[in-house]
Amino acid sequence: MEAITLTDFVDKSNNSPTTKLKIIHASRNGVSRSDLKKFSLRVALPITKISEIVPASYSTLAKKMNYDKEVSERLFEIAEVYAKGFEVFGDEKKFTRWLNKSNIALGGEVPFSLLDTSYGVQLVLNEIERINYGIFV
Repeated sequence: MEAITLTDFVDKSNNSPTTKLKIIHASRNGVSRSDLKKFSLRVALPITKISEIVPASYSTLAKKMNYDKEVSERLFEIAEVYAKGFEVFGDEKKFTRWLNKSNIALGGEVPFSLLDTSYGVQLVLNEIERINYGIFV
């Protein structure tokens, strides 16, 4: 099975079972620091901001060559949010603005601030999907 990176996932946004299996294997093997840096540049999200929403400090993200399964899995969840957001909004800057503004449908929370938990990631993905279908609260 060929490997998938965070950046590949964002650029090819494919939620097929095969892709999900690749993500599971990649999470188990651990995301590399170089892949995190490429992802960070691709989505214009500094590693300092990423450290706010993953279970690792900035210094850990900066020092380790490969991340553990928990950190890697969260990174793929975040990549999924960005992939879906870029697809639905059609403009990466519009999506980034939406992600960083308080949202009435999310109880006034800033969507980005919810990405530190799997439940928060799911809430944000669900809201992006509602926007995709034209359902606004």
